[in-house]
Amino acid sequence: MSRYHSYVRMLVIAACLAFGTKPDARAQHAAPSQGSNDIQAELGQFGDIALYVFDGRADFLARIDETLGLGNIKDPETTFAKLPRSPFTITGRQYGKALATCQIFVPANLTPLLDQEIFAQLMRGWFGQQLSYATSVDMTYRWLIYHEVRHCQPDHFGGTDTENHMDERDADLFAFDKLSTKANRNALATDILAFRMITSALFADRAHMTGLSIKRGLAPQSDQEAINTEQEIAAFLATRRLVTAHAKAIAAKATPTNLELIRAITELRERSVAGTIKTDNPLISEILIDLDDAVAHFAPKLHASVATRRSN
Repeated sequence: MSRYHSYVRMLVIAACLAFGTKPDARAQHAAPSQGSNDIQAELGQFGDIALYVFDGRADFLARIDETLGLGNIKDPETTFAKLPRSPFTITGRQYGKALATCQIFVPANLTPLLDQEIFAQLMRGWFGQQLSYATSVDMTYRWLIYHEVRHCQPDHFGGTDTENHMDERDADLFAFDKLSTKANRNALATDILAFRMITSALFADRAHMTGLSIKRGLAPQSDQEAINTEQEIAAFLATRRLVTAHAKAIAAKATPTNLELIRAITELRERSVAGTIKTDNPLISEILIDLDDAVAHFAPKLHASVATRRSN
């Protein structure tokens, strides 16, 4: 997947323009949160940031034309040929100066207003449309929007693969820091880590394979071994190959079902704990255990049903 269809920062080169995103004229009003009328009001503390929900490509292009002018963007039909499936930002510079407003765009099918669970949608519904959370649907949505807020800052305008990976990790931890309290800190960390472990292992592009570094960032005082970007990406790619191969091996048809995928994950976890998986990379075992725990966290009934079937 290119630039995990979730938090994508795109780069438009035209009129010296590099950007972030934002859609249709329906300004986003998420469920009210503590201390503010809506999430748009919350974002004002971080600068001139506009949050928009768009419903389809035409809707998105209309908003871009209104705010930036399609005439200022080189070949907009090609540049915006394929839009991300997740929240993304359009920020950058025009004529050597930063754009006045950072725009954050959210596909309409990800918003709580439409009774959608953003985590469930970004995990492609593989673990159900209604997940179990330590926090709430609204909090996880806000966390992803706050993640995009960090991308509005000039030092997140893009770079090398390693820099992009560090930016994604930084944005996750920034959002956690801004939203966590004494009361919700552990719960929010649990939801974030479970989401990142699943997406890193199963869906994300390299820049978003951040589950291990997020785990270490959420518990900086732990005795976990430090890792670099290359090690983390290699471990997640290797884990993905293992899970994919095992799911296909046990699948009744050509394409594994979600239950067969979950079964593959749980079986690989057991093999890892038993020491029967041939690998000299301890990070793979760590990922498999955390991945299985993440599925059990978000989809306890599905996870339990697979375990029950296997024991019968």
